[in-house]
Amino acid sequence: MITNLHKPIMVDEILSFIHGEKELSILDCTFGGGGHAQNFLDKGHFVTAIDQDNNAINSAEELSKRNSKLSFYKINFKDLDKIDEEKNHNKFNFILLDLGFSSNQLENENIGISFKINSKLNMNYLNGDVTAHEIINNYNIDELTRVFQEYGEIIHSKKLSEFIIKARSKKTINTNFELIEIIRNSGINFRSKKIHFATQAFQALRIEANKEINNLNKFLKKVHSFIEKKGYLAIISFHSLEDRVVKNYFKSNSIKKNYIFNNNQDWGYEILTKKPLTPSKSEIKQNNRARSAKLRVGRFIH
Repeated sequence: MITNLHKPIMVDEILSFIHGEKELSILDCTFGGGGHAQNFLDKGHFVTAIDQDNNAINSAEELSKRNSKLSFYKINFKDLDKIDEEKNHNKFNFILLDLGFSSNQLENENIGISFKINSKLNMNYLNGDVTAHEIINNYNIDELTRVFQEYGEIIHSKKLSEFIIKARSKKTINTNFELIEIIRNSGINFRSKKIHFATQAFQALRIEANKEINNLNKFLKKVHSFIEKKGYLAIISFHSLEDRVVKNYFKSNSIKKNYIFNNNQDWGYEILTKKPLTPSKSEIKQNNRARSAKLRVGRFIH
């Protein structure tokens, strides 16, 4: 059933941009547990949803049985151009990309991206070839340092990599609890005391395993072709790397005065969020995982 572990982020803020609109064509690029899609459907809109996660398929099947206005495709958001154009869904009034992973994925021990559940090192939620196990046990010093530096923004990335390589030379690192213990003993002074000390390293491994930044960039290069004139693009990010990419995308494709576009093309965005919107205190109190969310929205001008 759709009443699962996942709570959709910033629903009221998202819906505020299309308040009063009737039967819009909406693309939910990361269906997840179906929370956002359900809210769009409740407002009477038509929803095309995509997701590559196997668990999302089950949720989508349940929801589509109850609402004929939902269409679902098992593809990654970077491949939105593969949506069946015969369904006349090649242009949308509103496109939502939620870059967070669902609570269902967090609690799935087969994926292993939680600090609370001891599971095999994986962190690949897209059923791809690269896993955290391969990265931790097989990447050389330069590759491992790159991952922690670029995707975890860990200051002492090389020192951490050297410590991991020394540890794996004695014994293969198989579980996330084993990795957490190695990180704990590495002597690295991590950036923030407000978050788990292994957060940055886990984030880096997850991004590398799932090609998250690469996928986001591929999506952004093509998404404008799928937005109706005066339609909306809304993106929720959860860490500074993603938010920086999204911010720069909107900025480089924004409108200058007299409807001249920064990208020197015949299209661009009216930026509706000069600063990203963040969850309310009440939402964070009800769902602590929402605390780092940032929502940026642009209106497509063509």
